[in-house]
Parts: sequence; C-alpha cells; structure tokens
Amino acid sequence: MDLQVAPGERVALTGPNGSGKSTLLRCIAGTIMTSSGSITVGGHAAGTRAARHLTGVSFSQERSFYLRLTGFQNLLTFARLRDATSGARRLVEEVVAELGLETLAQRRVDQCSMGMVQQLAIARALLGEPPLLLLDEPTRSLDDEAIARMWVALDARPGCAVIIATHHAEDVNRCERHLAFASL
Repeated sequence: MDLQVAPGERVALTGPNGSGKSTLLRCIAGTIMTSSGSITVGGHAAGTRAARHLTGVSFSQERSFYLRLTGFQNLLTFARLRDATSGARRLVEEVVAELGLETLAQRRVDQCSMGMVQQLAIARALLGEPPLLLLDEPTRSLDDEAIARMWVALDARPGCAVIIATHHAEDVNRCERHLAFASL
C-alpha cells in the first residue's frame, strides 16, 4: 500500500472486521512494527518520538486510561506526556469545553460507560493540536450529540489530516477520500 495524506485531508478506511484497518492505523501510530516497507509521519519514522508528537490517536475499545483517576486527571496526564507541561491544564480545559465533557471529566474512568471512555479518547487525541489524527471507529458507542460535537471539533481544525477507520456511512461522507479494504 502506498498512502499519502495531505494536510487537512480526511481519509476513510472501511471494510469488514479483520481486513486490516485498525492494523494500518496502529502501524502509522508506531504501536505495531511493519514486517516490510516503511511508514513516515511528517518525514519521521513511525513510532519515533518526533512522529508520535505529530499524531493524535483514538483507538476503539480503549484500555489505556487510568481507571481510578477522573477523565480530567487522565487527560492532564496525557497532555503532560505530550510535552505540554506548562500549558497542560489549559489544553485540557479547552478540549473538555470544546467537546462538552465538563461533567464527564469529573467522573472516575471506572465509572464511565464505553461511550464515555470513547469521548475521552477523542479528547485525548485532540490535545496539543496534532497535525495528524488516527481515529479507529471513533463514533462507535457514541450518541448523535457526541458524534456531532466530535465532527464540529474536527471541522475546527481545517489543517489537520484525519485517517478514520469506520463502519458508518455518515463518517465516510465527511471524508474526501475513501479506501475500502477487502477481507483477508
């Protein structure tokens, strides 16, 4: 596969479960190493610190939150990990307000539904305004209002490239390019 994504471009990945959509996103994020070929993000090898700094990630079935911390505490921790220590609180407050997560942010993650955790994962991906977002089924488990808020937030970032793996036609319709994966 040869895939280049321009700044501000949105690319939808569709296909049956197991066709490789999530695997491709994880390879771009650098959490899975490829067996051949190369992947670069902004001229940096996937998985390097420089490439990770350019990438916001929201994977489906998110399991990387600290369950005993609140959503806000989790987002603050991740904002600090993105080298935003001095302005981390402001970044978190801005994304929480943008996505309408003020009440959710005060809940411990272990008291959140799957849809609530998904909203926190989207918020985390947006922290620091990365130029590339990798979104793996971001609208899964979300209600219509949360989906609308997510797309408003993405629309507010016209220079941000988005690669979204999805099963929803509405998500595909919001993208300029559509790549359909076949069964393996």
